[in-house]
Amino acid sequence: MSRRLGWVALPAVLALTVSACGSSNNDTASAGDGGNNAKNGGDAVLGTANAATGSPVTIGVISDGKGAALDDTDEYKGAQAAAAYANAYLGGINGHKIVVKVCQSHQDPAAATDCANQMVTAGASAVVEGTLAEIDQTVKVLSPAKIPLVAGSASTQSALTAPYVFSLFNGLSYFGVPAAEGKQLGVTKADMVVIAVPGAEGPARQVGTALYKNAGIDLTVTAVPPGTADMTPQITAASAGKPGLYHVFGNDSFCTPAIQAIKTVDPKAQIIAISQCMSAAGAQTIPGGYAGVKVVTTSDLDPANSETKLFNAVVGKYGDGGKATILGAQGYSPMLGLINALNAAKVTDTSASGIAAAIKSAPATTYPLAAGAKFQCDGKQMSLSPNECSADGILASAKADGTLTDYQLVPADPTLYSLPTS
Repeated sequence: MSRRLGWVALPAVLALTVSACGSSNNDTASAGDGGNNAKNGGDAVLGTANAATGSPVTIGVISDGKGAALDDTDEYKGAQAAAAYANAYLGGINGHKIVVKVCQSHQDPAAATDCANQMVTAGASAVVEGTLAEIDQTVKVLSPAKIPLVAGSASTQSALTAPYVFSLFNGLSYFGVPAAEGKQLGVTKADMVVIAVPGAEGPARQVGTALYKNAGIDLTVTAVPPGTADMTPQITAASAGKPGLYHVFGNDSFCTPAIQAIKTVDPKAQIIAISQCMSAAGAQTIPGGYAGVKVVTTSDLDPANSETKLFNAVVGKYGDGGKATILGAQGYSPMLGLINALNAAKVTDTSASGIAAAIKSAPATTYPLAAGAKFQCDGKQMSLSPNECSADGILASAKADGTLTDYQLVPADPTLYSLPTS
């Protein structure tokens, strides 16, 4: 298995890039992705009360939490809110009351290892993680202990190969969705403008190039050092290859000058960015703002959707001050997804081994806040890794101010997420 997947080397730094970028602009995520300002609709949105009364089952949550560089507390509060909602309205896990044990890693690998050991000591039946930067440290502890690690989105090689790891949402969608969209648009050449740090540039050149190749697109990678204020020279050089699509990958401070330069140098080309690129400041400085830019995201937070209304209501009632942003969704979705899958499987054995077996046997289950994407952890969803429970993705359109709209499910394409042909 390691030989087959040796090319998929997504280090934890990529998870940190995604997590850090996502929390650097919480206010924008709130406005552009549904946010915390929508009315929660009251308890009627939550449905009919169905309290869990059975014996408790401990589900751990390991999150970066609050550290020196970022504050991800909304993530674990989203997970806690989902569990509290399930206890009050879904009967917990097949009648069993969920007890949530939270541990914050504070973006420290040693602390992440300690958190995982705490979960073993606490007898956790499963551990939920959103986009933990130090996932590899937790895999090293939880996998040998045979405790299921349920991630919202996992993409490191360890997470893709170790037993007892389940990535409910497609961890490779940040590369696969733009490649699929390029194929749909008839693009034959693309350029990925990526922040030049190992955790982003390495996967861009390895995974990105392979997935674009599977889509029939020749990808070049333009790596630009962080802090570059004017990317006109780099984009001018990239435009010489006549790409029909630019894929921008970084945080908002990186993406803003990249999109500025693309719109100036090659205004007719399609731009696809990751959701962490969006910011209110960028919208004001980019010519025309983000109009015309398509955005890869992990959550559909359209305020008109019933799932978003439920999310807002749950976090409003049980979130302990947390916000219903994309960051909160990174904890809420895997927790509620796990609970829904276990209930669909009618789990009776709530030990770690019983939970693991139930996750594997559960039918296809809708992943919360994912535009209808479903997951099934039977090891058959993606040939690149049995740990990826879905190969779907989400693509949205950006308005000038960065607000996301027109969320579209990008269905799984078996040929896209397959082993390289050469």
